[in-house]
Amino acid sequence: MEVLFFGGSFNPPHLGHRHVIETVSKSYPKALLYICPNFVSPFKEGGKEFSASEIWELCLTEFEGLLSKNVILWDEEIKKPNTSFTIDSLQTLRNLHPKSEISLVMGEDNLDSFGKWKSYLEILDLIKQIIVVRRVTSYPKEIFIPSLIPKTKVNILSNPVLPISSTEIRRIFYGNLVNEFLLPQTKERLLRFLELKESGNSK
Repeated sequence: MEVLFFGGSFNPPHLGHRHVIETVSKSYPKALLYICPNFVSPFKEGGKEFSASEIWELCLTEFEGLLSKNVILWDEEIKKPNTSFTIDSLQTLRNLHPKSEISLVMGEDNLDSFGKWKSYLEILDLIKQIIVVRRVTSYPKEIFIPSLIPKTKVNILSNPVLPISSTEIRRIFYGNLVNEFLLPQTKERLLRFLELKESGNSK
């Protein structure tokens, strides 16, 4: 069985993440897909608006209906108070599934920064391929692949583009604008978390 790893900050999780999960699940229906939110990212160490437990709860809400025995919300990184690195999680997956091939799922916007990832050459040796989900480049246009990543290691999917990020959603929320990139129940829960923080700060 093939094992796929989809990590990220999920701060907050949104329909773009659902789009990735749905796209990958349809493209690899027999694979195990591990969705792995982190709490401390090596590229975003300035802290988060939401606690680890809040991010986990938001993920459970936003990904409702997508999770199954083959689509797993994995707490390997969210439970760590220190910085999480993809290489460590991939090695843990290798130990959990020693007879399986492991692939890394990422949005095309992460390709440019891949050379900055900890042990990226070791990651390339460990994985079967990088599965790239389109974020800004519509099919059939070509996506630029950095020279440090062998093209034979890359599978770019032909999914439709859904260009939204967690950063944009946080900006929308703090600007008090309406957005359509969260499930209604996730939006309700997210607003409740923000209201609790605001009431706590005002005391």
